[in-house]
Amino acid sequence: MKLESVQIQRFRSIDDSTEFSVGDQTCLVGKNESGKTAILKALYRLKPEGGSKEAYDAAEDHPKKSWVPSEPISADPPIVTSTWRLRDDDMRALEEQFGKGAITDSKVVITKGYDNKSNIDVKTKQSVIVEHLLRSAGLSEDAELSGNKIKTIEALKTALQGIEQTSITENHKLLTKTLAEDFKRAGSLPIVDAVWELVPNFLYFNQYHQVDGQVSINQLLERTASSSQTYNDRIFMALLELAGATPESIRGATTFEEFNSKLRAVSNRITDKIFDYWSQNRHLEVMIKFGQGLANDPAPFNTGEVCRVRIDNKRHRADTSFNDRSTGFVWFFSLLVWFDHVKRKNPNLILLLDEPGLSLHARAQADLLRYFKKELSNYQLIYTTHSPFMIDPDRILDCRTVEDVVERKKVGKNEVVETPIGTKVGSKVLSTDEDTVSPLQRCLDYEITQTLFIGRHTLLVEGPSDLLYLKWFSRQLEKSNRVGLDYRWTICQVKGVDRIPGFISLFKGNGLNILALVDVHDGDGQKIKKAQESLGDGRLFQASVLASRKFADIEDILGWEFFAALVNKAYHLSGSDLIAKKRPKGEDRPVVHIIEERFCSMPSHVREFNHYFQAEQLFQNDVLGESLPGFKEALGRFEEFFKSVNKFLEPSE
Repeated sequence: MKLESVQIQRFRSIDDSTEFSVGDQTCLVGKNESGKTAILKALYRLKPEGGSKEAYDAAEDHPKKSWVPSEPISADPPIVTSTWRLRDDDMRALEEQFGKGAITDSKVVITKGYDNKSNIDVKTKQSVIVEHLLRSAGLSEDAELSGNKIKTIEALKTALQGIEQTSITENHKLLTKTLAEDFKRAGSLPIVDAVWELVPNFLYFNQYHQVDGQVSINQLLERTASSSQTYNDRIFMALLELAGATPESIRGATTFEEFNSKLRAVSNRITDKIFDYWSQNRHLEVMIKFGQGLANDPAPFNTGEVCRVRIDNKRHRADTSFNDRSTGFVWFFSLLVWFDHVKRKNPNLILLLDEPGLSLHARAQADLLRYFKKELSNYQLIYTTHSPFMIDPDRILDCRTVEDVVERKKVGKNEVVETPIGTKVGSKVLSTDEDTVSPLQRCLDYEITQTLFIGRHTLLVEGPSDLLYLKWFSRQLEKSNRVGLDYRWTICQVKGVDRIPGFISLFKGNGLNILALVDVHDGDGQKIKKAQESLGDGRLFQASVLASRKFADIEDILGWEFFAALVNKAYHLSGSDLIAKKRPKGEDRPVVHIIEERFCSMPSHVREFNHYFQAEQLFQNDVLGESLPGFKEALGRFEEFFKSVNKFLEPSE
């Protein structure tokens, strides 16, 4: 099942979050204390991973400004209202169990409130279930039970009870038993329970969940035996499980070679796993060591067997305790270990990560995003952040702003009354609060202005709108399983074709793979020639060639029809202000120059034209672009361009 939208009410700082949509990887962006953690906590308790008994508690969770301890808390409205969609394989499994057509709508609404009861609203057709039960019991031809007269389970039970004793067959007994066992709760169908089983569990992970650097084995086994393991205990057990080991199996080794081999196997596998994604320092190695506690060590590590995780630095030829490593490394290590464990135990998960990578360097946060893309692509992920480096610029439309809203009303001349409204989640990435949207703005700024210091394959463009158009069309192509711009390309703006030779002379000595896409205007011939010479044969792509015009900007690759419609939509033009669907006859200038001139005679209420605005509107709204005339033709032109660019990559990389 896939989670599509959520609404949270009456939980901590949240009076009513408003309903917000959820995608494959949803990023909740907001300031500290805006209520991001409250959203994750409320969702987690809908169906916690590992059978956790965490429940909603009015004393802890109900907003205090409206809580009256002496009055009972109503379960209505629920804390969480979640909308889900049954996937095709879910529907097939349910129809196999209950009959084709038993569920009439793939949409499922699940709610849970302070009574801690999950309510599942799934649209079913009981007559189909009745027919399936009769068929499964071999009674589809039974004259007293088959036919259109029995539409509900209760009617079927009544009909079975009315059959004369002498007419009851083994098939009747089988059906009676099935109804008694599976349909024993009046008004509740087992199909609802079956749907609940398909609902993913929520896994919550925050910065405080981490592997302990040293663990007393005796105390660990005691906590395990008494079912009082801590979260960190569970992560440590998962650490050993990576190599198929347990404290008992390692402690039970009867020879040094066996003992050493098991520890080495654990260490090697963990090292390989963590350094697939940790690029900050490649000279480290994880080591797991077992030994007896020494008398002067702090309790409880001074007696019995102790397991210690240590990090060996090959560069400095020294090893240190895991606890002495950076907070960021410890957190990153712990997340990878824990998720590797839980996904093998229960692959049906939705991941809730609270401020992931908070203590990581910007480059390490990029490693974490890479981990999300590669390892978590089969899972829905909801995470919170206020770091621009934890926002994927390719998924910026999956961001949701979180604000603790205060309504300010002026009373009299100088007095302002503030009324707290509570945490609100925006269904779009836009917000009126500058601090809230700042990470989103910084993310786009960084993406637009990044240079080859980040990637060795770079596509040079002239301006920020070029970057947005290329990103957007690549995303649309990939959604249709067509060829987009390979992820290894870094798009870098150089602000003019005349700057390309200087850029190449500065960076080409580093063995970098550089291409360029440039606009072509009257009088640019000499500049383009120099850019071609600096780049090399075939590495300079001209917008005029791609658009089949003498002079062209990237907007001409979009085509007149598509770009004119985009401008009309972006600037809300109507009536006589609309840009015509066809290019003016005899006009050879780039489309942007023509439309820019047209805007000089626009009424005062129309905002001033600029090259970036419509590109930004397109990038933030997929539906806007997909619905415009000329979209398919533009998509085809960009696909051919991306194919040509991707040929400059080594397939084995």
